[in-house]
Amino acid sequence: MLKKERHIYILDKVQSEGRALVSELTKELKVKEDTIRKDMQELSAKGLIKRVHGGALSIVNDKVDFNTRIDQNAKVKEELVKLAVPILEKADVLFIDGGTTNLKLAEKLPQSYKGRVLTNSPSVAFALSNHPHVQIYVIGGEFNKNSHVNTGSFAIKEIERIHVELCVLGISSIDSNLGITVPLFEESLLKSQLIKQSSQILSVVTKEKLEKVSTFFVEKSNALDYLVTEKSVPANIIDAYKQNGIEVLQ
Repeated sequence: MLKKERHIYILDKVQSEGRALVSELTKELKVKEDTIRKDMQELSAKGLIKRVHGGALSIVNDKVDFNTRIDQNAKVKEELVKLAVPILEKADVLFIDGGTTNLKLAEKLPQSYKGRVLTNSPSVAFALSNHPHVQIYVIGGEFNKNSHVNTGSFAIKEIERIHVELCVLGISSIDSNLGITVPLFEESLLKSQLIKQSSQILSVVTKEKLEKVSTFFVEKSNALDYLVTEKSVPANIIDAYKQNGIEVLQ
């Protein structure tokens, strides 16, 4: 098999499965491990995959802004958040993190819900403004124009002073082994603090964010209590999250 053909094969595998292992590829392509490692080094140098010990992971496109992402997989997000709503209704104090999926969730929160919602997302707060029984508290800080959330040391200080029953954590990339990662350092600090201040953590994650890795580490995947995702996610990936003690809803 030619190098170009191997590269295409590796990229397809990483894209479809979220990762590719050197040991598996040597058998599938009938080449030496050194050949696969060199292929992965070249692909990594081009920014097409992320090299890790024993293989490679898919890279998340972290540069797409909020206004673009809000229309991506809109119908899928709407179906997924329906599964999360019954869990949210059981909590009196919620924190809804930023993100386009979490915005959909806020929009679907029933008008009958009576509770307190804290958020670092002005968009989420606005979506809840017509709910008659919801108390809304917006965490302050520096407004990130790309992600539409308030971040920075001021936001983290505020979060340190609260406790919530259930946090709906926004996730851009998660790997069952490597955990939750984000593109910005300040974002990693904020999400890490949110996890510390919350009794339970729920995340609604579309399948393209699973088994992906970004730059800055937040927490291991077992920080989640609930993971809501699509039915089309391969069973072996779902099993990996279940083995981490996470309740998966599809």
